[in-house]
Amino acid sequence: MNTRTRLALPLVQVVVAAALTMNNLLRPDRLGSPSWTAPDRQFCDGLNAPAALVRFCLIKIADRWLPGHYPIEFVLETIVYLVLVWLVWYIVSIEIGGNGQSILTPKTGKRNETDVLAIIFGGALGLSGLLVRRQFGYVSTYSNLVALPYFFWGATVMLFYGHDIWTSFGKTQKKA
Repeated sequence: MNTRTRLALPLVQVVVAAALTMNNLLRPDRLGSPSWTAPDRQFCDGLNAPAALVRFCLIKIADRWLPGHYPIEFVLETIVYLVLVWLVWYIVSIEIGGNGQSILTPKTGKRNETDVLAIIFGGALGLSGLLVRRQFGYVSTYSNLVALPYFFWGATVMLFYGHDIWTSFGKTQKKA
């Protein structure tokens, strides 16, 4: 994948995420219909599920340290989230160029450990799909559709890095 595409994909995804996030922020936030349940927010989070999961964890940590501190939550919901979206899609654009092999994990110097951490993160994405599915208080067609991207991201990450670790073990066996 060329450098132009490697930069364009994350930029386009950030623009889409920013538009959906801003549209959601303009939505009235009523007790009976909170804005986070709206399709624009759910679509944005599903499309960027890894960033949404990290943002959720950061918000929970910030809420524990500084409960009810709105400015920190707003920064995490917007600026940090958009940076995470850019990072996710930049990593995707780099990994696409590897022809089924990870380009990034061998550069860490601890390829197998990094692959295992990525597989665990993929599992966490899949599990978060179950939580997303139940976030509305009931299971419906809408909640099932909202959870699908999390399952897809989780399975994709686990399969990709699982294949990568399997391949790296095969290369180790051939060298020995």
